[in-house]
Amino acid sequence: MNDSSTFSASPQTTLVDAGRLAALAALGLTERSDPGMERFAERVRDQLGVPVSLVSLVQHDQQVFPGMCGLPDPWASRRATPLSHSFCQHVVTTGEPLVVEDARLAPLVRDNLATIEIGVVGYAGSPLTDDRGHVLGSLCAIDTKPRRWTERELAILHDIATDCSNELRLRLARLDAELERERRDAIDAELQIALTRSQQLLSVAEVLNACRSIDDVRRALDSFVDPRSGLIELTVHLDASRPRLAADTELVVVADIEAPDSRLDADERSALRQRGARSVAYLPLHGSGPLLGHVELVWDAPRDMEPQERPMAAALAAYTGQALERAILIQNRIDVARELQAAMLAPLPRETGLDLAACYLPAMAEEQIGGDWYDAFVLPGGDGGGASVVVSVGDVTGHDIAAATVMGQVRAMLRQTAWDHPDAAPSAHLAGLELACEAFDIPASGTAVVARLTPVPGTGRWQMTWVNAGHPPPLVVEPEGRTGLLTDHDMLFGYPDLATRSRRDHMIELQPGATVVLYTDGITDESSIDRDDQVVALVDVVGRTRAQGSQAVVRALADRFVDMSDDVVALVLQVPPADA
Repeated sequence: MNDSSTFSASPQTTLVDAGRLAALAALGLTERSDPGMERFAERVRDQLGVPVSLVSLVQHDQQVFPGMCGLPDPWASRRATPLSHSFCQHVVTTGEPLVVEDARLAPLVRDNLATIEIGVVGYAGSPLTDDRGHVLGSLCAIDTKPRRWTERELAILHDIATDCSNELRLRLARLDAELERERRDAIDAELQIALTRSQQLLSVAEVLNACRSIDDVRRALDSFVDPRSGLIELTVHLDASRPRLAADTELVVVADIEAPDSRLDADERSALRQRGARSVAYLPLHGSGPLLGHVELVWDAPRDMEPQERPMAAALAAYTGQALERAILIQNRIDVARELQAAMLAPLPRETGLDLAACYLPAMAEEQIGGDWYDAFVLPGGDGGGASVVVSVGDVTGHDIAAATVMGQVRAMLRQTAWDHPDAAPSAHLAGLELACEAFDIPASGTAVVARLTPVPGTGRWQMTWVNAGHPPPLVVEPEGRTGLLTDHDMLFGYPDLATRSRRDHMIELQPGATVVLYTDGITDESSIDRDDQVVALVDVVGRTRAQGSQAVVRALADRFVDMSDDVVALVLQVPPADA
């Protein structure tokens, strides 16, 4: 981190960097207000309590503010200043945060016209970067009086700047993707005119365009193998494991692996011979960035690639590269989304008096990420007596990152509602959640079971009081093995205007050794399987494993219901047996 005493750089060497200016131009963000950038400026103002906050993008001759809070006129009207009024240029030239407690005393900026004319005294700026490392500008917090910035404030500023940088990168990525699509379309148009095998080319494009994973790409290439023409293998090699002869930029053909000038060593010839090969070619695969890998074509007879076949090979490489890049991007997006959801599912409490375990299984569908959740926490005793355990399992409507985000809000608000009213029934907690969502305009709807478990003194039993908002019925297995579903339920949450009656609480006493399973509809709503059969399978898994404890039940459920078409959440709780 730079402060005003450690800065030393030549501004012109960085501010006029061609790559940086190209990224700024591609973004198209100028003096005009941008809603997304305004939100980041508002977050800085609200969370750091500063009078002025800016999303400042530093061009070669000025800085512009697509996001701005609190800047005085005439600068607020212009939404830009020359570099003579810019602290943010120093963040760009160093690539590091700049923190100034009193600009009037700092040699770096005391003569800056932002200090003199605008009244900038306290300043903290964090770099805004693209995915190529260019510093595009600064997210800055400004005070009109001296300010000693705390580590917490600087961490908050850094976090918001990271979010803002991610938004800028996403916008640039969309532009890159559009350029890539335009490039692909241009290649398509050229090939339709130049190639005599247009129908075959279209078939290749269609199959690869449907690929959503690296395995899909490999299977697609397998489908193009044609032993009748001598082509016996089409294999993708990612760049980390590319063959020795494969080049970065051009097609490499070995017309006869047995020829003295084949450039293959003895081991390479032997390995190819064992695969039935007599000739081999390597096509480089490029996406929008670095080399991705190669396609290896293997024939069972000596052959060179004819001139009219080379455009076809180039087209195959182009489509395969795009499919492979898309598959990698999709997988990265899936990983990020699932990490987000998993991060919002906190670990279960340990000292509850119950045996608790839970699992979350993501959907088999590639890009589906949903709003399924589980939760358990100890609620301190209120006016009514001792502590109790609150558990919930639910499913927010939707299968995307937005649903997962809303799920995190719902789960947290449900906890807060229960904590604020420890004596209230689960139905009141759920009603409080609905009121909070309506008050804060959170688009939350879905199904849920909320239950409170309280030990019955001196008996070893636990009383469970629950409310069900349109959720699959919890499964109860008694100590002697008798099973039952708690089928009482009300309507889904999130639709208070449609409610015709208040939510109802239900109560059951759980005997020592009893097992309760709360789960989401990913288990029962599999479209290709009968729902009753799924319930039977659930009962069977729990019955076979409950004697080994809740964790064993969860592991067995995970093995049985993995790779469903919807997310699966299961929470298992067991009352300790009488002899425990």
